[in-house]
Amino acid sequence: MSRFDLLPDPSDIGGDLDRYAEWIAVAREVAGLLAVDALERDRGNRLPTAEIELLRERGLLTIGIPVEFGGAGVPWTVSAQIVRLIARADSSIAHILGYHYVWLRFIQSFDTDQSRRALGDSAAGRWLWASPGNNRASGYPPIVPDGDGFVITGDSGFASGGPVADRLFAIALRDGDRMTVVELDPADPGITFSGDWDVLGQRLSASQSITLADVRVDESRILRRFGPIREQEARQSVQVLHFQLTFGILHLAIAEGALEAATAYTREHTRPALHSTVERGRDEPYILAGYGTLVAKVQAVSALVERAIHALDWLYALGDEVTAEQRAAVAEIIASAKIVSTDTGLEVTSAIFEYTGARSTAATYGLDRFWRNVRTISLHDPVAYKRDEVGRYVLNGEAPAPSGVR
Repeated sequence: MSRFDLLPDPSDIGGDLDRYAEWIAVAREVAGLLAVDALERDRGNRLPTAEIELLRERGLLTIGIPVEFGGAGVPWTVSAQIVRLIARADSSIAHILGYHYVWLRFIQSFDTDQSRRALGDSAAGRWLWASPGNNRASGYPPIVPDGDGFVITGDSGFASGGPVADRLFAIALRDGDRMTVVELDPADPGITFSGDWDVLGQRLSASQSITLADVRVDESRILRRFGPIREQEARQSVQVLHFQLTFGILHLAIAEGALEAATAYTREHTRPALHSTVERGRDEPYILAGYGTLVAKVQAVSALVERAIHALDWLYALGDEVTAEQRAAVAEIIASAKIVSTDTGLEVTSAIFEYTGARSTAATYGLDRFWRNVRTISLHDPVAYKRDEVGRYVLNGEAPAPSGVR
């Protein structure tokens, strides 16, 4: 799918990208609309209600749902590129959309009566899904029997997109440690959001913390039950790999968006250096070499991210037959993609100022938002642990134990 690269591959033709070209065109249109006032909205730091409505109106919230449930049946290898295109313009909105696709894809893999009902309802209602994580101090909240249903109480960490979502994909623990996936309505009076998301970057991702207080759940909202969370079967823990790969896609796209914005600035505004022998800033040898180096590095990241996309797609296709060894092999491709996308994203979004010049630091241009965004999202879990993880796997054959971030 390298037609999406900054240096598109003209040989990349046919396949799903052509079959679903209409949705790629919609994504480009939405990205263009979001790009117009991305800086102003970043500074406003308001809930992205209008932006989510734009996604809803253009049909992007339901494209990944199978046709049989009322969606467009767009494969995730294509929707991943849709997230990438939108993230170049507005990585906060792409962040919410990317997570939404993760949850829908995992729900689809459950293949239970409840999950099939949820997919149909989601398509009919054009729902946006978000998900609370686990509170690092207390873990996932418990789900306990209560009358003819169940009750969940606990602090569940932050939920990107939660305050503007229609449904929450939540994990709770029954019998102390057994993983249960439930569907929650964020409008439930027992669900509250903190409103404390005034941060450096990804400011419109609405990643507020969430508290559940005696939230009732009936059997129809239990999407699937799994075994002990600390002894996860390989199938049970595929979702976290998808979640981690979404970071890599966002890091890549932010770097691509930074390069697009920076090169446009350089063409129009950058002046030659004081002692330069050229007449235009865009002809400066060090600027040409600098952009060439950054683009080459981003192209390499793209190749690895796309390899990870296809590896994860293969893993999902195995269904309940996936083995721990297969899961580990794909996990380390994804971890590798996260490592290099983090490093390259931070390098690119900082280095562009060397090639745009001093005037490009003016607040009116907002080129700093790319660095702020990749810096913020890259801190979700320390990349140092990903380096350690890959090293252990390559050197000692030690597979990572599945967890909320591995």
